[in-house]
Amino acid sequence: MTKNLTAFLCAVALLQFGYPVTLLGELWTALYMLLYMGMIYFGVKIVRAQPGWTAPFLALAAVFFACAVWFALEQGSEAARLGMSASLIAFQGHLIYSLLAFVFRRRRAPRIDLVLAAISVYLLLGGLFASAYGVIEALWPGSFHDTADPGGAVAWQQLMYGSYVTLATLGYGDVAPVAAWARSLSALEGVTGTLFITTVIARLVGAFTTPDGRGGGAPREPRT
Repeated sequence: MTKNLTAFLCAVALLQFGYPVTLLGELWTALYMLLYMGMIYFGVKIVRAQPGWTAPFLALAAVFFACAVWFALEQGSEAARLGMSASLIAFQGHLIYSLLAFVFRRRRAPRIDLVLAAISVYLLLGGLFASAYGVIEALWPGSFHDTADPGGAVAWQQLMYGSYVTLATLGYGDVAPVAAWARSLSALEGVTGTLFITTVIARLVGAFTTPDGRGGGAPREPRT
């Protein structure tokens, strides 16, 4: 499980922070989208540990991949952008739920696996909210404003950047929500990021300070 989680985390990190290569053209965008194959592959290995979850995951992955290919070929299409964002929300949401179940329900999981899964969830949250921002911007253009390009359309790459700035509560303000629902979602992301770190740290502290990793009760006194 550790190897699968490590590979999955690497794939997620490359996807969430390697998006600037998509600015180089459609070919680079297509290659970038192929990274999702790695995330899907290792995601299957992780999800199949949860009985009955593999089939829904594969179905969501297939829908998302089809929409991603569509968007890679027609980046100027708002319908393609909306389809990719909506399918990515469902796909990443399923992954997040599966990983959270692993972090909080697995009693005797190796501690390093809990750390890797928690980091993966945190990175996926940024991508999930970025996709939600993409849906809002596609349905209501002008919901976000980029000070580096006043009056211009806000691309998904800018929304990805803005999402992680919000999740980490950096507050740069260069990509800012200006519509009511966009602001509400941004506030929710900031709160979610803070609460996630707080609750996960409590879970990990419990796992690392108890002999069996269950996180409940005080450590047992050594026998004399």
